[in-house]
Amino acid sequence: MFKKQSHFFDMLVDAVKHLYESSVKFREAFYAGEIQGSEFAIAMKELERKADEKTHAIIAALNATYLTPIDREDILALASKIDDVMDGIEACASRFDLYDITQVDTIMKSFATNIERTIAQLLSAFSALQSRRTNDIHQYCVAVNALEEEGDQLLRNGIKSLFKREKDPIVLIKIKEIYEILEDVTDSCEDVANVLESVVMTNA
Repeated sequence: MFKKQSHFFDMLVDAVKHLYESSVKFREAFYAGEIQGSEFAIAMKELERKADEKTHAIIAALNATYLTPIDREDILALASKIDDVMDGIEACASRFDLYDITQVDTIMKSFATNIERTIAQLLSAFSALQSRRTNDIHQYCVAVNALEEEGDQLLRNGIKSLFKREKDPIVLIKIKEIYEILEDVTDSCEDVANVLESVVMTNA
């Protein structure tokens, strides 16, 4: 099914593993009590910087390699989509600092848990790719799609509840934006899964 130079799969798994570890820290911060905006933003920015390094390493390896296990455009697309997820997590953390928000509500916590679970499914999918268990990838991608639908519902429930309880229009705008960024992260996770499934089907 795949050509030589399978170390690219190792690099992709490493990138998703870093993404998963970042999502765990993201979720833990939400459940730890009040958010310390500046510290939270700095911590997530550092994780995002490390993710960028992994993306750049994949691009450098592509430029230095003639034969790749799948089309180089597909490897680049996967690396880019994985990076988009980390960018979204960092963007959310930065809003807590920018908007001086310290309280985490139940919708935010549910989103953080959903994102961690989703990235865990992505890690399983890429691990299956790494070990050539391509028949297993579909089930993980289906799970990602289901979790993304949960994210859609969380956004709807969150906004509905927010407009009922929040009287300060400025606070409402801030919280609504955080909800939307969190939902965008779940969309980005689904994008990764969709590209991965497409790559597997193309190379079947």
